[in-house]
Amino acid sequence: MKNFLLTLFFVIVIISLAQSILIAQSDLPDSLIFQGSQVDVGLTWRTGTATSFGHYTINSYFKEPNGNEHFAYVDNYKLFYFKSTDNGATWSKEQITTGHEGDIQNCALTIDTAGKVFIGITIHSLYNYANPTGITDGSNYFLFDAYCITNKTGSWVTELVGLHPSNYGPKIAGLFVDGNNNVHFIANYYGWYSYGGTAWEWVRNSNTNVWGARTNIVQFTDTAVDRLIYDTYTIVPDQQGNVTIVMARNISATTTQKPRVFYVRHNGTSWSAPVIITDSIAVAWNRFDALVDTAGHTYIAYFQNNSQGVPVLKVMKDFQAAQTASINLAPDDTLYYFRMHCNSAGLFTMYLTIKNKNIHTTFSTDAINWSDPIPTPDNLKNYMGGVIVRTDARQGYFTDHCEQFLAIAGPRSALPYGPDTLFYGSIRILGIPSSPSLTTPPNSATVESSSVTFNWTLSLPEVTNYWLEIDTTSQFNTPFIDSMITTTEYTYNQLEAYKTYYWRVKARNQRCWGEFSEVNSFNAVYLGVDDNSDLPKKFMLAQNHPNPFNPVTNFEFRISDFGFVTLRVFDMLGREVATLVNEVKQPGVYKVSWNASEFPSGVYYYRLVANAIPSGQSGISFDTKKLILMK
Repeated sequence: MKNFLLTLFFVIVIISLAQSILIAQSDLPDSLIFQGSQVDVGLTWRTGTATSFGHYTINSYFKEPNGNEHFAYVDNYKLFYFKSTDNGATWSKEQITTGHEGDIQNCALTIDTAGKVFIGITIHSLYNYANPTGITDGSNYFLFDAYCITNKTGSWVTELVGLHPSNYGPKIAGLFVDGNNNVHFIANYYGWYSYGGTAWEWVRNSNTNVWGARTNIVQFTDTAVDRLIYDTYTIVPDQQGNVTIVMARNISATTTQKPRVFYVRHNGTSWSAPVIITDSIAVAWNRFDALVDTAGHTYIAYFQNNSQGVPVLKVMKDFQAAQTASINLAPDDTLYYFRMHCNSAGLFTMYLTIKNKNIHTTFSTDAINWSDPIPTPDNLKNYMGGVIVRTDARQGYFTDHCEQFLAIAGPRSALPYGPDTLFYGSIRILGIPSSPSLTTPPNSATVESSSVTFNWTLSLPEVTNYWLEIDTTSQFNTPFIDSMITTTEYTYNQLEAYKTYYWRVKARNQRCWGEFSEVNSFNAVYLGVDDNSDLPKKFMLAQNHPNPFNPVTNFEFRISDFGFVTLRVFDMLGREVATLVNEVKQPGVYKVSWNASEFPSGVYYYRLVANAIPSGQSGISFDTKKLILMK
């Protein structure tokens, strides 16, 4: 199978919203665009037993349809909010005052349909840098409270969501916004005596701006010890107003982990009963993911151990039976972690960590058949592998970039810890450049100079330079070429008089050259210069243009001697139908137009006669050409 895939060596992907493009797999490395930026170097951690780094960023990022990116992070028990308006190149940073400064353990973030920010947090008044030894045992360990911080009113406001009932409390797992713009706060029941497993929900009404009472999303009582794994809830809305949450629980009563993966669904009104996906998950953290594609299909993917205990990628589409995905791995490769994404053109991208190797990227059009994994360059490996962007599928919005945050923990060998470092990374496959449209000079135009300025439309995506060809043959047998043009304008000053020129343009980006534009032509008709004379040396009658025409056409001619000049139009029977010139003229180049709106369609002839004055010079010169009126 591997040899077959290596021989076939292709992946079909849809890159442009305007067209389908075939991408050979051998092209993929050249068309992968990695971008990254270091967002923040955190504070050195004070003494204490808990830290917020790494996978705690799982539901803390959101990208809006306008491209604005938002991210929340807890650093040294302080809440920070980051925003980027330039595709992650730079980030603003704001420490948000909450009234619980120093007590915040972790957070999640979402944006409503009006672009307002909501950040859910878990706080513990004894679990902070001010009192690092305040947590001693289970008697006060689980006194977690839930709050939400929002800028909906124009400034940051802290709202109480839910307080701990006893020796247990809610740990934030994620937020989402439903079709009515209500905010849902999802949290894990976490406590010393957490028999069974429970996930909670609070809903903030978008009309009253009030948080409702706590309700259960799911509750298990089938095992003595059961903790839902709160830090990897995967929350995905779809375009039909449903929300799917994929969760994991540890159902072992011993120290041996026995993780189970399941999902629940919200139909806009209520939650479904939990549906078990597998008990053979290859450990629960970062081994499952879910997304919605551009057509509204929901996918759940996970690493499941086979009979040999080796992880394989399984994919469920629309909650049907899972299929085993095909990834062309080397014999010694073992799947480790992954995150998935679907862009606005329907292309699936997967960040894939292979055990004992660097992070890789692979692509698919169906989430089942994947391209060969492509290794991330060493200098960018810190920018891949964290939280993946969750697009607003409810509104049919999908990003074109696969974007992630990764928190790299500082040294943990001694107290104090730190500092932690935040990295932002994005990856995409670059489409073939679109063909430009030629604008100036317009097709079949006349240029009355030895110089002409070409203009064409901007090509996409991310064009680096253009290739311009100019020739006097439409086959471009011996063209003039400039392939390093960086704008959509170029001036060429080597035109020869009374010649027809053809030109075309194509664009290039970091992936490849695109296709040529259509071919346009123009006529160069201007006062020639011979032996330093400003006057034309030859009699010439050019072909009218346009031809055929309706109802106006243009004539150009040059006269080399002073004399009496006539330009007349005749029908097929030789009858004169129009006199356009009938006068004495100086040597030079002339243009006249004929409006034939009163004449019937058909073939006509035009004849130029120049009688030099005085006699004894050039004598009489004449020429006749055909023109076609087509109405």
